[in-house]
Amino acid sequence: MRRRTTRASVAALIGGSLLATCRRPVSPAASPAREYGTTLAVASGDVEFGVAFPLTVTHVVRSGAPTPADPSLAPLVTRLEATTTGSGGDAQVVLERRFRAWAFTLGDVDVSGTRLHVRSSLPADDDGRPELPEELLAVPRSRRAAWIAALVALGAALGATALALWMRRRKRRKRRKRRNDETSAAAERPPAGARALARLQRLRAKPLDVAALHDEASALLRDYVEERFEPRAPSRTSEELIGDEALARALGAAPRARLVAVLPALDRVRFGRSAVAPAAALRLLDELEAFVGETSP
Repeated sequence: MRRRTTRASVAALIGGSLLATCRRPVSPAASPAREYGTTLAVASGDVEFGVAFPLTVTHVVRSGAPTPADPSLAPLVTRLEATTTGSGGDAQVVLERRFRAWAFTLGDVDVSGTRLHVRSSLPADDDGRPELPEELLAVPRSRRAAWIAALVALGAALGATALALWMRRRKRRKRRKRRNDETSAAAERPPAGARALARLQRLRAKPLDVAALHDEASALLRDYVEERFEPRAPSRTSEELIGDEALARALGAAPRARLVAVLPALDRVRFGRSAVAPAAALRLLDELEAFVGETSP
């Protein structure tokens, strides 16, 4: 019985020792020492034109030593994404800088000693010509947009019609007003005969100048005939006025005889500058006054 107890105790001691040994913490193995310097690594030496790829720059330096500058990554276009710092064996510091890089030069490229081959992103059978845009598709329009466009067009048409009517009425009002003004002015204006007689009185009141008197008398006579009988009188010659049968019928026999006598006498002095006595010039004014008096209403 004693032997069995002793054996059981020994077995228990051995089992406890083994269990204690298994529970002891095991210290991690130190990272192996790495070579000092700077390295550049890419996932693949074959990259595609214009397509991003990862690039890592690793600096291994002694603890406490300054970190060297990154090597030149030209002609790549890069963007820094992350920086990590770790430790290596033999008191080393490992600094990793991860970049996203793009290559825009076809063929073999040397990036700080690392060779890359940049291939085209186009298919092998692509000749590189630009792709022209195809015919644009019509954008489908909703019913609401069609209704809005129709209402806008209708409003514009109504507005244009209203504007045209307003402008037409305004033009009519202006024309009516102008006619009324002309009628009022004509009603307020003295008759042609009264105005001709008034001009004769002013002509008589002026100092006698035979040549000037004949010029003004001729103008007075033609203005009066124009307003009363013949609108073209100022532009017609004396012969044309005397030979006008319509004017002769409108004047009557006696006034026409005065016109036939006065017009040539005025022209002889105006154009020929014939010498005329003052008394004869005043008699012409009397003839004119008698002509106006006989033909005035």
